[in-house]
Amino acid sequence: MAHVSKKKIEELSRLKELLKEYKVISIIDLTNLPSANLQSIKNKLRDKIQIRVTKKSIIKRAIDELPEKDLKELKTYVEDSIPAVMLSNEDPFKLFKLIKENKTKTAAKPGQLAPIDLTIKSGPTQFTPGPIIGELGAVGLQTSVEQGKIVIKKEKLVVKQGEVIKPEVASILAKLGIEPIEISMNVLAIYDNGILYRKEVLDINEEQYINNLKLAHNQALKLAEKIGYISKENVESLLISAYRNALIISKELKLETNTEIPKTVHEHKKEHEHESHKEVHEHKEVKEEKKVHGDFVGYNKEVEEKAQSILKDLQDKKIQEKKDKKPKQKSMWD
Repeated sequence: MAHVSKKKIEELSRLKELLKEYKVISIIDLTNLPSANLQSIKNKLRDKIQIRVTKKSIIKRAIDELPEKDLKELKTYVEDSIPAVMLSNEDPFKLFKLIKENKTKTAAKPGQLAPIDLTIKSGPTQFTPGPIIGELGAVGLQTSVEQGKIVIKKEKLVVKQGEVIKPEVASILAKLGIEPIEISMNVLAIYDNGILYRKEVLDINEEQYINNLKLAHNQALKLAEKIGYISKENVESLLISAYRNALIISKELKLETNTEIPKTVHEHKKEHEHESHKEVHEHKEVKEEKKVHGDFVGYNKEVEEKAQSILKDLQDKKIQEKKDKKPKQKSMWD
């Protein structure tokens, strides 16, 4: 049997305890994350997360030896990365957003694509005259020496967004302390309460998601109205539509009905105010209805009675038409 060091046994035991303790368990990839940037993110989020950097073999063994949670799907993400275990009790989507927002900056490397237009501004530098003047000139910077320091005379765009950063440009940017590359921890997957969330599921556009919900709600209301499905949200609209359709039908059939839309409570109150010159407060429900439908209240007792009257007239007329069209029985003498 191969000898296992005491340090590895202790690390395995500690990792298993952490996996039991925390609800949300993530595998992150440290491939392109410098140690200094990792430490910076850990410090910013120390009250939200704990990160354990250890060997792949220890992570996989801890997963296998933890019967309390089925974490075996996480092993896939351990294989093809420089992994670390991130532990938290935050909601997976909140956690991913938190990590995404807490980016750090680092110096550009030769061969990387510029994320934005990279410009070196004019002004004094900390450099004294020497070979650095030639290096600055090689990237197109105009310089002079003032009071023993090199001064950049004119602002210069050295790399456009999307272009490859050349070695000489990367060197000058680093020397001037310009760090244009934003980096964050690469979260590969998050486990929470038996569910594994992949990165592509967690990385959502909140604004687009909310807009999609609003669109779905509006389309559902339109569909419900089209098929006559009654709900709390559309009952007033359906009543208004039915009442107006009844008025149109009554006009086409030339029924003798009063087709004027009844005055609302609000309108009656306005007339009363005009006559008495006294202030009368509108009823709360009338105010709300006014906001939605202007001066027409979608439903009240008078509207219901008018609709019932029109429907009765239509029914009576239909019955009478059937009687008029009924063929006369022939007698035996015909």
